[in-house]
This record gives sequence, C-alpha cells and structure tokens, in this order.
Amino acid sequence: MSLKRLLKLLASFLMGQGVTVLSQLLIPPLFLLRYAHGIEVYGEWITLTAAISYLNTLNYGIQNYANNQMAIHYHREEIDEAKIVQASALRLIIYAVSLLALAGSAVLFMPIDRILSLRHISSHEASLTIFLMILQLLLGWPFALISNSYMVIGEAHRGQSWMNGQRLAALLTMSALLWFRASFPLLALTQAASVTLFLLLVIVDVRMRAPLLVPSLRYGNMKSMMAIMRPSGYFGLLAVSSFLCWQGPVLIIQKVLGPASVAIFQITRVVFNMSRQIMIVLTFSISQDITILVGQKNWERLHRLYDLSERVVLLLVPTVTVGTLLMCPVLFTIWLHKRTLYQPGLCLLMAAISGVMGIKEHKYQFQSSSNEHQSLSRFSIAAYFIMLVAAAFLLRPFGIRSLLLLWLATEVVQLIYILRLNAKLFPKEAQVSMTPVVHLAFVLTGSLALAVWPAYHSAQWPLFEVAAVATGFTAVLGVFSYFAFKLGEVRKVLEGRLRRRFAIPR
Repeated sequence: MSLKRLLKLLASFLMGQGVTVLSQLLIPPLFLLRYAHGIEVYGEWITLTAAISYLNTLNYGIQNYANNQMAIHYHREEIDEAKIVQASALRLIIYAVSLLALAGSAVLFMPIDRILSLRHISSHEASLTIFLMILQLLLGWPFALISNSYMVIGEAHRGQSWMNGQRLAALLTMSALLWFRASFPLLALTQAASVTLFLLLVIVDVRMRAPLLVPSLRYGNMKSMMAIMRPSGYFGLLAVSSFLCWQGPVLIIQKVLGPASVAIFQITRVVFNMSRQIMIVLTFSISQDITILVGQKNWERLHRLYDLSERVVLLLVPTVTVGTLLMCPVLFTIWLHKRTLYQPGLCLLMAAISGVMGIKEHKYQFQSSSNEHQSLSRFSIAAYFIMLVAAAFLLRPFGIRSLLLLWLATEVVQLIYILRLNAKLFPKEAQVSMTPVVHLAFVLTGSLALAVWPAYHSAQWPLFEVAAVATGFTAVLGVFSYFAFKLGEVRKVLEGRLRRRFAIPR
C-alpha cells in the first residue's frame, strides 16, 4: 500500500467527516431553537428526508461497482475495458435520472401530510419539498460517478474533496436559511442548486486534470450495460439495506410514536454517529488501496493492510464508544442545551450498537471495495427487513428500546457473517484470523458493563465531574487496548515509512 496515497485520502475523508460532524452539530440545534415546536419540526424534516433516501440505492450500485471495476481494469492495463465500463454506467444513470425525474413528479399530487402523519407542514409544501429532494438526489448521481472516478488514477482524495466542497456549501446555505426560519421547499431548493453547481465544476476539473476520465458515451453499449446491472444491482441491495437500517426506523417511529420520539431517537443516534466518524474515516481511507491490490492480485500486501488497519480499529472501537457514552450528559447540555433529553438506557444500547458497527464497517469495506459483495447484499437486506417487521409489532408496547435491542442483535449477526466472507476473500496462503475480533468482543462487553453505573448516575453530576470521569475512563481503556491489540507493530511500521520518506540524502 502507498502511505502517501493513504494519507491524502485519509485527510480528505477527515475533512468530509468534519463536514458531517459540523452538520450534525448545527442542524438539530437550529431547528430546535429557531422554530416554534422545534423538536417536532425537526422530526418532520428527518421524516421527509427518510422518505426519499431510498432513491440513492439505485445510484449506489451503479457508480460503486463501475468505479471499482474501472480501477481494477486500469491497474491490469485494460484501458479500453475501463472506458467501456464508465460509458455504460453513465448511460444507465442518464436513463434512470430521466425516468425517475418524470415519475417523481407524481409526488406533487399525493397527500404526503396524511401518508406520513405530518402536523406542522401543509400537504403542498411537503409534496414540493420531497420533489425537490428527489431532484437533488438524481443530480447527485452523475456528480458522484465523475467525482469517484478519480480513484482509477489513484487520486480518490481529489474527487472526495469536490464532494466535501459541495456538502459544505449546502450546509452553510441551509444553516443560514434555518436561522431565518425558511420554509421546507426553500431548504430543499438550495440543496439541489448546490449539487448542480458542483457537477458543472467537477466536469471542468476532470477535463483539465485527467482527460482519460472524461466520460464518452460512444464507448458504451447495451451488452456492457446489461453486464453492469447484475453486480451493481447487488450494490443496490446493500444501499437498500442501508436505507432500511438508517431511514426505516425513522419512518416506523414516526408512524407509531410520532415526531417527538423520532427527534429523540435521531439525536441519540447522531451523537454516536459523530463519534464513530474517526473509525469510518480510517475504513474509507483504505478502500482505494483495497481495490488496487485486488486488481494487482497482490494478496500478501492486502493481508498486511487488513491486519494493520484492523488493529487500529480494534483500539478505537472500545475507547471511542465508551468515551462517547460517558460524555453524553456534557454533549447534550452544550450541544442542545437540553440535558433532559439524555436517557442513559437509550445511550447505553446505542453505544453497544455503535461499537459493533465500528468493526463491521471495517470488515465490510474489504467485500465492497473488491466487488465481492453479492452474498453480503442478500444477507443484509434480509436481516434488516426482519428487524423492521419485528420492530413494527414491538414499538408501541415496549418503546424505542425494543427497536435498539433488535438492531443490536441484527448487527452482531451480520458481523459474524461478514467475518466468514472475509475469510473466503483471501487465498489459503493468506488466511485471516477471527481471534482479534473475539478479543474485542470481551473488551467491549467488559468496558460497557463497567460504564453502566456512571452512565446512569452521571445525569445528576456537575458537568466538570462528568467530563473528568469520562476522560479518565477513556484514557485507561485506550492504554489497555493499545497493548491488548498490539498497536506497537503498527507504530513501528508507520515510523519506518515516515523515516524513509523524509530521510535526508547523504
């Protein structure tokens, strides 16, 4: 693996996660503070967003498979094949965008307020907002395909930077409009406008920086389009799974318990999502190298990448998860100025889910970036579907905690399955071990058990005491995990590469 390439991509993903964290820090408080009935208005915005997020599942499959396959062809010096894949993918996207934009206009005539049980927005405003959100997502499809194609030439960080810029521009515009209590349709319109602007900018940049990546429809053909549809369809199933995981619970809670419960669930989930960004960044930063090494069939270096990155993730999972759990009273107070929203039981369950997802996302990346995702896609969609069906029956009598327990069980089952798929990915001479993940299970379970008492009692402590206990607990756990997961070897590898890179020639 290339340390320089990895660090560049790591930096761009850190900026991207910075934008994500900034969004999660700004948007909920602005809704809560600037709008009457702010918590319910925020819940309805989240519900409208969730209602159309499933459309991204169609694009995710096409652009993810196409860019992975282009990179694999390119690093096997099969340039014509790479161009054919890109052109065929672009044709599919153009056809899909045209069809869905036309079909999406039907939402303008639907009683969205009754369908989603909305209380603070009219049917016309809800329909227009969803239609504009649909346009934003559809315009984002060619933008994502072209931006992510930089991975083919080993410059994925550049495409990621363009996407970071678009998201930041959209965030700042939306924050300003929220301050002035803008209507939902105006918020959605500005999001669509930002995607349009950055799509034009990235096309210009590709023409100047890497003419090889400029899409040309003449390379595409129906045979190649059909060849793309099956494997990209499996990526689409993964995206449907993601929709069921992240948006499905929101829609069910909205229907069964109402917008206030949606807001509490979402805010609690956002806290742990923000803290997990550092692990997600590490995972995404190795995706480009995974694809390149698979293209080169360099299993020895791929195994080394798997081992070293796993150790870092194993260190971060318990420390970040438990540290966030113990800091929740401080975060709720400083971030939202509503310490009463802190519910220890919900936060404890969300912490357990976040910890399991942290290691699952690392293992998932090796399947996704190598285009070996078919079995995983079928398994994941079935698992999340069963979770939501069970939650629909349990939510009303047992509340949100029943959903979180189902979610935790679903993530554990998927992690076990992905570990089996990882083992099949490598040849016999480079097999991976599941032992480190078993060790992590004991460390995470034990540390969460020790954190139960302070998590429940800290709701009444002064903020200084909460922060001190959380910091001390996290520091001790971090030191323990450093030695338990043998991070010394990772440190030596990085130090050696940095010395060679910055060594002064004699």
